[in-house]
Amino acid sequence: MAIQPTDIAIFLVSFAACIYCFVLSKRLKALQNTKDGLGATITALSTSIAQMSSTTQDTRVRVESMATRLAHLISEADKTCRKLEDTIASVDLAKASATDEVHTAQMDLFVMMRTVLDQSKERVAEMNGIMRQMQAMSDEASASLETASGGLGLLARSRSS
Repeated sequence: MAIQPTDIAIFLVSFAACIYCFVLSKRLKALQNTKDGLGATITALSTSIAQMSSTTQDTRVRVESMATRLAHLISEADKTCRKLEDTIASVDLAKASATDEVHTAQMDLFVMMRTVLDQSKERVAEMNGIMRQMQAMSDEASASLETASGGLGLLARSRSS
């Protein structure tokens, strides 16, 4: 049998396919290598994804815990705010009441002091009147004594003469 040019072409194509398959096999082995190739990269990525998933889950749990705590703190802050507003309102009411009471007490004290002052003026006027009367009586008594003593002096002179 004679070799035909088509046989040579088939042989050459087959040989090229074998070489191509050999090169592809080498490349696939290099990619699947878990130390240096794509396999190592895929393994590293898988490990990173697993760590990220774990970290994400831990972060979610922490965030949920913090959100719950924050909601509780906000609730307590709202309650405290309401209590403070109530306290401020009651202090304002007490302040207004105390101011009214002080004002009323001042007015009562003013009226009472005015009354006492008026009564004192009346008593002073009465005392001045009594003192004038006593002065007048004293003056009259003194004048009467002088006249009486003047008459007695004459009597005494007349008896001695």
